[in-house]
Amino acid sequence: YIETTKGRYFFFITGCQPFGMISAAPLTRNKNQYGGGYNYNSTEVLGFPQIHSWVLAGLTLMPVTGEINPSLGEQHWKSSFSHSGEIVQPAYHRLFLEKYKLWVEQTATHRVSFYRMTYAEDARSTLLLNLGGFVGSTTMINARVKRLDDMKIEGSFDTYGRHWGGPEKVTVYFTAEFDHPVDALDGWSDTDHFTGIQTLEGTDKVTRRAENETLSWLDAPTAGVCARHHVKAGDRLQVKMSISYVSTKNAWENMAAECSHWDFDRVRNESQQEWNDWLGRIDVQGGTEAQQVKFYTDLWHVLLGRHKLDDVNGDYPDNTDGTRKGSYTVDIKFKARTLPKGKDGNSLYHMYNSDAFWLTQWNLNILWGLAWPEVLDNFSASLVQYADNGKLLPRGPCGGGYTYIMTGCPATNLLVSTYTRGLMTKTDPMHAFEVMKRNHEPGGMMEIDRFYIEKGYMPNAGVTLEANFQDWALSQMALGLRRKKDAAYFLKRSQGWKNLYHSGQKLLFPKDQTGKWLHEDPLEGYGWVEANAWQATWSVSHDIGGLAKLMGGNDILCAKLNHAFEMAAPQDFVFGYGKGYVSYANQPGCSNAHVFNWAGKPWLTQYWVRRVSEQAYGGVTPDKGYGGHDEDQGQMGGVSALMSLGLFSIKGAADLHPVYEITSPVFDTITIRLDKKYYPGETFVIKTHNNSAQNRYIQKATLNGKLLNRFWFPHEDFARGGVLELWMGPDPNRSWGTNL
Repeated sequence: YIETTKGRYFFFITGCQPFGMISAAPLTRNKNQYGGGYNYNSTEVLGFPQIHSWVLAGLTLMPVTGEINPSLGEQHWKSSFSHSGEIVQPAYHRLFLEKYKLWVEQTATHRVSFYRMTYAEDARSTLLLNLGGFVGSTTMINARVKRLDDMKIEGSFDTYGRHWGGPEKVTVYFTAEFDHPVDALDGWSDTDHFTGIQTLEGTDKVTRRAENETLSWLDAPTAGVCARHHVKAGDRLQVKMSISYVSTKNAWENMAAECSHWDFDRVRNESQQEWNDWLGRIDVQGGTEAQQVKFYTDLWHVLLGRHKLDDVNGDYPDNTDGTRKGSYTVDIKFKARTLPKGKDGNSLYHMYNSDAFWLTQWNLNILWGLAWPEVLDNFSASLVQYADNGKLLPRGPCGGGYTYIMTGCPATNLLVSTYTRGLMTKTDPMHAFEVMKRNHEPGGMMEIDRFYIEKGYMPNAGVTLEANFQDWALSQMALGLRRKKDAAYFLKRSQGWKNLYHSGQKLLFPKDQTGKWLHEDPLEGYGWVEANAWQATWSVSHDIGGLAKLMGGNDILCAKLNHAFEMAAPQDFVFGYGKGYVSYANQPGCSNAHVFNWAGKPWLTQYWVRRVSEQAYGGVTPDKGYGGHDEDQGQMGGVSALMSLGLFSIKGAADLHPVYEITSPVFDTITIRLDKKYYPGETFVIKTHNNSAQNRYIQKATLNGKLLNRFWFPHEDFARGGVLELWMGPDPNRSWGTNL
């Protein structure tokens, strides 16, 4: 339930496996963000969509009883429910629809959702399957349904009008199977109603919600089918649904491969065991109950928010071939492609639908590599495959195509951190480098021009700092591949941020192409990307030493940054886009508390990490937990989890020889189980002594029994496994960790 009153449509997905294709959950508020999807304060169920993904949504199931006119839509067929009878867990959800006097239970495999309805009264049951209208972030049109027999239907619909851009049209193919013969299959399209149907075709009619919108915010009439059954009190009906983005044939194969039976409890148990296996890669002991609840909810977000697109046979959709129109791709030439297979016949990796990887160097890239290195390996191969299909490295891939959301080429940071930690096994590193290099030039996803190449900056300071960091990351991979000329070229480009240094204010500011400041207000967001000078100056995390030198030394840098934290603390370090001195409600600035480590005062990092962890991320209520603003598919969850673990990397583990920085864990013992396919060690354990809310400062540290006076240790030591011990105290030890 944590922060569901302020979250996005695609979170709180209880019918989903880690990175699963099916992402099902009850819908209580039909909007994209700021409390969209399942909202704890909205106790009316509008339906159960099977897809809650980045600008993909739809396939809404709604069990009802009695006579319902489906043309009147979700506000007519909705039902109230109570949290008192609700059970909410990863891979399981149960609630009681009060209007219809029936229980709904939900679980899922990776590509199949499974529902069990239990009826409290004799009734005429109708399972509505809505395939038309706006859901969360997109709109369903062109419904097509075919009845195969008394227990099976199949069909498709088009998703259109994506809120944040992407392919103009993405087709979803689906199958549905009932465990009892359907008494009658009826249907509707807009206001037209049909009885005893074998097929149905919905409308392609759409209306725009705003005159100035081109493809976004579209409405469409509802359309779908009604599966009728007569039930007695105590009866159960079950239905399974599977999807594919390639064909109904593949959707049936997905169901046959993953759920060929009708044992609901077996699916629930197997799915929850998988969640336990994934979440259990990190075991924590100690801390408060609230801290443990929040930590594992963080990990749930980190493993939940991005979804595979490929079928069990390896087929996946390619929607990269089209014409870009703003944030959209139109006139698409759809291709069905197949992933390469290993010797065991299984696909070597997955293709994903995902929100942007914008600034994930400070959260997901680090955390995935610690406990789930195969995730980084898979995503790296997927991103390169997108570029092989459509030339561009995606920022936020949608339905096999591009959304162009956010800025720069953030895939670079993920790819390089995978390579530098030795985790890139599913795509060729040299080929990946060439793909990134192409995307760092004019015409690539970085979207730079000759001015940036010649002058090192762009009129937007946020875009400049992001591109500079990505250029630095690419230089690190070039060094590893012995591409010395490329390494020198991109390293030089990574220093362009120095052109934006304002010596009077000792912060970075945006300039126009004539060299004139766009403004000199450090709290003004103009010329930045969801940030301002106070928040984002420290984003040059590849060169904190260079920033300190420009400012006049570490003491000046730390004093200035410490002032920013003191100013932000009364608001719990939470502000809207571009507002405030420090904001942990959004990606820019998520490395700021860790900058002190690299400026000679690690005790300030220890202090502010604890404060941010408690104030911005410590909530475990429906209203608080992720800064209340922009939990982008696990990114704020990733920062929160890393703070709880006491590990970080302001360089996103993208340096040629990555290191992890040590802060103050909130737990007494942390055990990270290492993946033997990638790491030679068994476990990496962090033990704290005298740990408490007051004892937040590191007094002494040892690594495998040897005294550790640095605030960091190499990735190689992590990979080999071992024990990091920390002795904590109430006062700073200003002599520990100051030696770089």
